[in-house]
Amino acid sequence: MNTREKILASAVGAMGVLFGGNWAYQSYYVQPLDERRSEVNRLREDIGQRELDMARFRKANEKLKDWQAQSLPSDIEVARSEYQAWLVELVEGAEFLSPNVDSSEPLTRKGLYTALDFSVRGRGTLNQLTKFLYDFYRADHLHQIQSLSLTPVPRSDELDIALSIEALSLPNSERKEQLTTRTSDRLASNGVDEYEPIAQRNLFGIGGGGQDAADFAYLTAITEVNGEPQAWFTLRASGELRKLGSGQQLQVGTFEATVAEINDGDVILLCDDERWLVGLGENLLQASTLPPEF
Repeated sequence: MNTREKILASAVGAMGVLFGGNWAYQSYYVQPLDERRSEVNRLREDIGQRELDMARFRKANEKLKDWQAQSLPSDIEVARSEYQAWLVELVEGAEFLSPNVDSSEPLTRKGLYTALDFSVRGRGTLNQLTKFLYDFYRADHLHQIQSLSLTPVPRSDELDIALSIEALSLPNSERKEQLTTRTSDRLASNGVDEYEPIAQRNLFGIGGGGQDAADFAYLTAITEVNGEPQAWFTLRASGELRKLGSGQQLQVGTFEATVAEINDGDVILLCDDERWLVGLGENLLQASTLPPEF
């Protein structure tokens, strides 16, 4: 073997040692180290998830204790009777007119709890409703209002009130035969008087907020009385019905006009030297101006 061959053999041997050493380094040091690091990271994530699960469990357990304290009595018939009687007290305290409190059959869901549905109906002012809601949310029962319907009574400040309420009874309730006497902390204010501004609002007053009562005056009928055509306008802001013939004045809010013509399906009003056409079923806001040639 000459010198060149010896050098080449040495170089090949050195390269073999280098690659072999690198393979051994990667296989016996780097790869195991990476695997251990991955395992450590996985364990840390697992520990973090377990800690999060434990925190959630503790929170849920605390919540469950609160629910058991709020729950209606575990005896369902007692719960139904006692809670309905409590609702009657609230209605009487709010002084609703023609009150009615009813309940439906309890529904047990997967053995976890029993849902009891109640309905409350009556007539009262916004102030009376505020009193009822204050007393309702002040009590720390496991209950909620599912729906609330308010219908203004024409020509009065009263409302027809309808509520749908759900209350829950848990099997492990702290009480078997009576409602909780705890006071809830969910209300922002401690006294019903502090909610007086709500009761003073005209929530259903048509014409507020930049609207005019004329926007809610509808042409609801065209008929004939004693051989003369007559237009009937319903003022939804007040519930009033105006029956007008040709030449009579219509004044609603800031709107003033004279009934110029009454046709089979529409009425022409004269307002400030302009003629306005109102179709049957339309309100004054929907009236369209007529060209001079009409």
